Amino acid sequence: MGHRRSPTTIAMLLILCFFFGLTLIRAEECDVPDVGVLSVGRYKFKTSLTHYWEGAVNGVDTKNADRLAGLYDLDLFYLLDAESADDWMGNYSVLVVSTQASFGYGIEGKVGTFYDLNDGAKGDHDIFIDKLFVEFTGLDRRLTWNIGKIDMIDYFDHSAVANEYKTQFFAYPLVQNQAIPFPSKGLGIRAIYEPAEDWFVQAAIADAQAQKRETVFRTTFHDEDHFFSVIETGVRPRFWGLDGTYRLTLWYDPQDKEYLDGSVRSKRDDLGFGLSMDQQIDAKTTLFFRYGWADESVHEIEDFVSFGLEVKEPIEGRSRDVFAVGYASGLRSPDNLGFHEERELDFVELYYRIQINDDLHVSPNLQLVMDPGNSTGESPATIFGLRCRYTF
Repeated sequence: MGHRRSPTTIAMLLILCFFFGLTLIRAEECDVPDVGVLSVGRYKFKTSLTHYWEGAVNGVDTKNADRLAGLYDLDLFYLLDAESADDWMGNYSVLVVSTQASFGYGIEGKVGTFYDLNDGAKGDHDIFIDKLFVEFTGLDRRLTWNIGKIDMIDYFDHSAVANEYKTQFFAYPLVQNQAIPFPSKGLGIRAIYEPAEDWFVQAAIADAQAQKRETVFRTTFHDEDHFFSVIETGVRPRFWGLDGTYRLTLWYDPQDKEYLDGSVRSKRDDLGFGLSMDQQIDAKTTLFFRYGWADESVHEIEDFVSFGLEVKEPIEGRSRDVFAVGYASGLRSPDNLGFHEERELDFVELYYRIQINDDLHVSPNLQLVMDPGNSTGESPATIFGLRCRYTF
C-alpha cells in the first residue's frame, strides 16, 4: 500500500513548486535592500559573530559580577522572482531564512534591574530557525509585504541610531520602546505602503502567544487564537537638507492579562501607543526620542521615555567611528510596588564604536543603573562592557 500524504504536506509541496517554478520564468537580476544584487534562482549568505563582555560595580550582588555572551547568526536570501528593470529596482520576491545560536546570559541578576541590559545575551541555545518568511514588493516598490515567521521589532518603532543591539546600544530600553509588549517571533503578516518618499503607513498581525524556539504552527493554531496587531504611520521631512523620521505606533493585544493589584480580575483587549523620532541636526549628529504608554493596571511600565544622540566621526580622521549616549526612564505601575521600591527607573548608556575594517568593529560600553534592585536605598551601579562583532 502506498504512503498517503496529508493535505498539509501536499499544500506545502505545491507552494514550494510554485515558488521554484517562478525561477524558471525569468532570469532577471534585482537589487534587494540590505542584501545587494541577486539573480533569480540564486542565493546569498550573510554570517556574523557577536561577542559581549560585561562587568558590574555595585548592585545587589557584586560576587563574580561579570558575564560573557555571544551570538552566531547565519542568514540566507534566495531570490524567487524579479521584474525586469534597467536599474535593478523592479519588483521582487525573496525567501529569507535566518538561523541563530547563542551562549551566555545577561548581568541583570547581579545588578538587580527591571531593564534588559544586554539584548544580545539570549542564553544557551543550539542553532534554530529564528525567522523564515517571503518578502514581496509591488507598485514599483511602494508596497512591501512579508509573510511567515517574522519579528515585529524588525519593522516597527524604529530609529536610525537607537535600534540595533549588535551595532548600537546594548540595552533593550535604548533599542525598543519598553512600553510596547511586542510578541516573540512567530507566524504573522506585515505590509508597508510608501506612496511618497516623505510618508509611509504600515500594519501587521502576528501570533500573540509565539515562542521563537517553537514551531509557528504549534502556538498559532492551538489553544486560543490570539493575534497581536499594530499599525504605524510616519513622515520623513527634510529640514535644511537634514533627514528626520517621526512615527506614531498604535498596538492591540487581545490576551487575558491579570491585574497587578493582586485581585483575581483580568483584562482583555489591551491597547497602547508609542512615539518615536530621529532627526539630524548637522551632518554628523542625530538626535533620537521615544515615548510609550501602557495601562498601569496590567503593565509593569506605565510611561516610558528615552532620548539621546549619535555622533559620527567623533575624532577627526576616524570617519567610520561612532559615539552615542542615551537616557531611558520608566515609570512603574503603583499597583505592584513594595514599600521601599523606586517607582521611577532611570538608566544611562554610552558607547564608542571603533570600526577596524569593513567586517570588524569593537565597542567599549558604559552603563549606569540608578536604582539597583529597584530600591531607593541602593547606590547606583556601573556596568562596563565590550562588544566585538565580525561579519562575513
